[in-house]
Amino acid sequence: MNSFSRCFLVGLLAATTACAVNPVTGKKELSLMSAEQEVAQGSQLYGDYQQQQGGRYVVDPELTLYVNNVGQKLARVSDRKDLPYEFVVLNNSVPNAWALPGGKIAINRGLLTLLQDEAQLAAVLGHEIVHAAARHSARQMTRATLLNVGLMAAGVAAQSSDYGQWIMAGAGVGANAYQAHYGRDQELEADKFGVQYMVKAGYDARGAVELQETFVKLSEGQQRGFMENLFRQPPTIPGACRPQPRTRRSPLRRYAQQGGVSGGNPPAGARSGSL
Repeated sequence: MNSFSRCFLVGLLAATTACAVNPVTGKKELSLMSAEQEVAQGSQLYGDYQQQQGGRYVVDPELTLYVNNVGQKLARVSDRKDLPYEFVVLNNSVPNAWALPGGKIAINRGLLTLLQDEAQLAAVLGHEIVHAAARHSARQMTRATLLNVGLMAAGVAAQSSDYGQWIMAGAGVGANAYQAHYGRDQELEADKFGVQYMVKAGYDARGAVELQETFVKLSEGQQRGFMENLFRQPPTIPGACRPQPRTRRSPLRRYAQQGGVSGGNPPAGARSGSL
């Protein structure tokens, strides 16, 4: 084994020993990014991404205040209450919402126009809060780093093999497939715990199911490409892969039922309200 290969193995071993506990699930996971680095990255990118997505919606400051109040209410019952959460409304007609590391969250006015009540707004914001609380961006960056190391190691092996092009092609396909699957897991995790945050904050969990039903109807209508744009993350933030709504509608209903809504009346004190 040459020195270059040994360096790759040492680096890979060091990466696999960098474990952290997921604050939301309690599971041990690989992480090459500290909580402090997450907050710093989110703060650094937040302003730039807002400008790239149309800038803040300044026509109605009360709307942003309202969204922030709902978001902070959910953040207070999250598994990472210490994050410096921020919630802004962007002047963008595309129905979208996204979260940066460290709790920096944005929602487009185009998505707000589709919401029927405060419970549905809480469903959107709760979902994004989970992305931040569960360190999804850090997990994706860790996975991407390890995959890149693996691809580089495969490149080293390919240099001394007659089947080099096939080794590299197979490694690349495997890396892309693994990243896509991991994104679906993150989205389902955000659905599940987002509903739990809703219930803890006093909202009717059925708002999440109703919202998903709305998305399904819109995707089946004339608004072609709607679901492709929905919840599209900023391009350089990992975790942008989101499953189609039909694959998530059934789990959402189950999550809502587990959260205390069995299909009859909403829990005592649950809020739906109106936007």
